[in-house]
Amino acid sequence: MKHLDSLQSDFAFKVVHWQRLAGRHKLAWQNTRDPYRIWVSEIMLQQTQVATVTPYYERFIKRFPDVHSLAQASLDEVLALWSGLGYYRRAKFLHACAKTIVETHEGRFPQDEKVLAELPGIGRSTAAAIAAFAFQRRAAILDGNVKRVLARVFALELDPQSSKSLRVFWDLAESLLPQDVDMPAYTQGLMDLGATCCLQRKPICTQCPLQGICQAKQAGKQEAYPLAKAKKTLPLRHWLMVWISDGERVLMVRRPGQGIWASMWSLPSIEALPDTVVKSITESNSKSLSAPFHNKELPVAMHQIWRDRYHVSINQETFSAQSAAVLHASLKPKVKLEYALNLEQSFTHFRLVAPLLRVFIEREPLSNKADRAKEPSLAYALNSAAIGQQQSLWLRMDEALELGIPRAIRKLLEDAT
Repeated sequence: MKHLDSLQSDFAFKVVHWQRLAGRHKLAWQNTRDPYRIWVSEIMLQQTQVATVTPYYERFIKRFPDVHSLAQASLDEVLALWSGLGYYRRAKFLHACAKTIVETHEGRFPQDEKVLAELPGIGRSTAAAIAAFAFQRRAAILDGNVKRVLARVFALELDPQSSKSLRVFWDLAESLLPQDVDMPAYTQGLMDLGATCCLQRKPICTQCPLQGICQAKQAGKQEAYPLAKAKKTLPLRHWLMVWISDGERVLMVRRPGQGIWASMWSLPSIEALPDTVVKSITESNSKSLSAPFHNKELPVAMHQIWRDRYHVSINQETFSAQSAAVLHASLKPKVKLEYALNLEQSFTHFRLVAPLLRVFIEREPLSNKADRAKEPSLAYALNSAAIGQQQSLWLRMDEALELGIPRAIRKLLEDAT
């Protein structure tokens, strides 16, 4: 790091001055010192762009205007509002954190960034952002955008992901903190620089207030920083997802509390497939509901897997009578089958490829009127305790869209309605 002392002396001044003149000032979560709103926005903005977050944030705040209303809500309602935003663990942590703040801190956000960082789902950088924006605390942030700015300005030839390098980044971020300037403006300025000027590709250096002290620009190597991490090929996992429907309703099951899509609603699934079926799926390359795969043997093979292994992923004891009847109807050997598409989604550590087997059953699989009368209403109130106790639901597709469901499943349901 060249001439570090001289670079540090005017770094904060340039950032704050630029932010006041050219930074972002009209985002939905700005112009407030409410730590609750700042916290919600910071959690939503993790690994998600502003344009995507804005409508979710506005709906979320309208439904949960304060930490007390969020703490009192059901997890299902929180997940339903989060559905489509991705990284669903954030929603679970948000809900858990709200409960902790109400129960442990009397509904007040701690002002100290170190105390904030101990709350569920709030890491060091997020805690610093909340403390700086809401309480004008002198605390350093270090998200991906800030790392990129620092790596270029100071020509840091470091892997930003390694723990050793991370300590260097944190030490530098803290050493740059201003003593007597507006902390919210400084914090927002760093975020704005990374989001609008110091872009990962094709940075707009002519608009950057730090171009005169940026070592990467002076060397003409802006895009060489930060050092690129080696790309990894994500391993494939193949599941079988089963769409059980009578043409009007669909069977939804709750995912386990741990793992991908934790506690959300999804289609029943088998999370391991034989190699022969995987090979056939790969060769079929079926893409859309309107063009189902015409090899009649493959859907039958998938259905046999479902019949043989459904009990591994489904605990029938938790099913209502209606859902259990639907499940058993899907196991009949002569139901109508269709293999229509492969659901594909990338996660942090693997890529999921899940063929969708559509199983069409007759309507009213639960014929006993007395048993039907015992079924809970399909019009579930998401904020009621009733839905939180359910592990399966047999409901209309438009009702399923009101649940907390993963984006990929939501698209399937929207395309079918």
